Amino acid sequence: MPKLRFANIVLNDVSYNPQSCNSLYYLSNKTIVEQKDKSLRLIEEGEYDFTTYFNSLSIYKLFMYSKAVSFYLHIEIMGPGSEIERTYADNFSHNTQHTGEITKINQNQTWQTLDIPIIPGKEDVIEGFIIKTHGEDVKIRNCYWGVETKSQPEKVKLALVTPTFKKEEYIERNISYLKANFFADDIGKNSHFFVIDNGRTLNRTLGDKNISIIPNPNVGGSGGFARGMLEVLKNKANFTHVLLMDDDVSLCAESIKRTINLISILKPEWQRSFISGAMLNFDIKDMQREDVGWVTPQGGCISQKPILRMTLTEDLVLNETLEPSEEMKKNTYAAWWYCAMPVKIIEENGLPLPIFVRGDDAEYGFRAKPKFITMNSICTWHKDFPTKYSAVIDRYYTLRNTLCAQLATGFAPHSNFMAPLCGAVDLELHKFGYTNATFALEALEDFFRGPNFLANPDLNKKRFDQLWRDTEKFVDLDELQKQINEIPELRKQGFNVRELTRQIIDKDKPRSRREEKIDRYFVNKQRILQTNGEGFAVIPANGWTFPAGIIREKKYLVMVDWFNQKGCIRVKDVKKYEEISKRYKTDLHYYKTHLDYLKRIWRTGGKELTTPEFWEQYLAKAAKLY
Repeated sequence: MPKLRFANIVLNDVSYNPQSCNSLYYLSNKTIVEQKDKSLRLIEEGEYDFTTYFNSLSIYKLFMYSKAVSFYLHIEIMGPGSEIERTYADNFSHNTQHTGEITKINQNQTWQTLDIPIIPGKEDVIEGFIIKTHGEDVKIRNCYWGVETKSQPEKVKLALVTPTFKKEEYIERNISYLKANFFADDIGKNSHFFVIDNGRTLNRTLGDKNISIIPNPNVGGSGGFARGMLEVLKNKANFTHVLLMDDDVSLCAESIKRTINLISILKPEWQRSFISGAMLNFDIKDMQREDVGWVTPQGGCISQKPILRMTLTEDLVLNETLEPSEEMKKNTYAAWWYCAMPVKIIEENGLPLPIFVRGDDAEYGFRAKPKFITMNSICTWHKDFPTKYSAVIDRYYTLRNTLCAQLATGFAPHSNFMAPLCGAVDLELHKFGYTNATFALEALEDFFRGPNFLANPDLNKKRFDQLWRDTEKFVDLDELQKQINEIPELRKQGFNVRELTRQIIDKDKPRSRREEKIDRYFVNKQRILQTNGEGFAVIPANGWTFPAGIIREKKYLVMVDWFNQKGCIRVKDVKKYEEISKRYKTDLHYYKTHLDYLKRIWRTGGKELTTPEFWEQYLAKAAKLY
């Protein structure tokens, strides 16, 4: 039977990812060092457990997705005597399970090569192994999990696509990393990396035979991915698959190699699937935020799984076996921080909608209707979203795009995307976020303008420029203190930003049911029973928290982003509230009375926005504006 080198046993590349978590790779209180020749040196006598996120074998998923029928561990080893024990974890495991199946290796100062057959138990979810050394300085090399299949693996030619906008710190580092760790290997030589430079700031000399730097107007993530897809479709290299990735991530070359290998042995019923890589937390390296998401009936996009710690055996198992509900399955999407798909899917379904940023991946997943594949070790590290909150993104683009996509292509037909928009306006008005509430109304009003608005890069550029011009200006904490000192009510109380703690910033206080009703009806004393408010409250700067008790009847809200160490001051303004409230009522009335008309114009013109012909023209027009 044909054999395939499926998954290499790897360590973290400390030169690229110096703050990674070793327990994602091996478990031991001893030390492993990677040598220049890529061999691994087990320095001290003891046990080294490779039943981990990156180095265990996802046997449950391989049986589900692939044509693999048998498995083995290949290892080359030299040095003092040692033992290799097969390990596993099943649904009831909270740590590595021993099998007692031990391969003994005698001391030898020359390399010994072994192929150890792996016969998994019926209930096994992952397979692993432990090396127990009986002396110092054991070396291993060329260690990998191999699979045997009934038929030859399919040939895979992968195109990698990453749009980027002035994030040289990330993209230049990732280009160098992939050159050394992916394209230099045989498995990467037939692949190509299309870097779509929306900022047109990258040096073209970063490219080579495997990497193209393609200048592009600033048409957002959706426009960058669309340009990359166009390049793939036009390329004569006959790519079979596309891997879409964000620019502000840390990569693992082994994840890409395993993606290629997995694609090559997929069962026929899984060959049109999207492979959805997990988002691990850039700052907490073993924390998985999401690998597949779903769109809720209330219009939210959230993970199908809880937050998991990938250094815990029970979470490694849960990540492989968790079965989404039927409702989740109908509303699943794969985020484009790491998503591999067949080129045939693009040829059949076209390109993303021109919605700049947010929701392009979710909408495309609904339109293409693939199956979704996930697997331990296929991932990137990404900055956690709560640390990157942007009112422009969350109050305009997210709200606008879901409304447009639902009517244009039938995205998430059973979700109510007016609910989060109305919720955002109400929340911002309670918190004196008048600018942000206006962004949400502009999202709704641009949706009213129909597909012709999205199709016009000039109008979209003007909106983009206006949003960033008008957005609340957050300043560093020292400047925030100066602004506080200019307000007599705050200065008199001796308010000092540097004395704040997270406990103080996140603090709220309970309200009585009567107070809740009063606040809801009078919108924090801005409606009918109006007051200018008194005093101040300190609250988190993010858009989703609602410390309703502590902001009651206040005049000033000091917004603090503790993670990025910035802040701003909001002031209660009843006149602004009235203006926005009146506009809000007008917009809601228009929506209710014109919904049939909106459905008709979006249904008629929406799908044209996804064709290669449209995108060629759109990008050409945008290039003259940016």
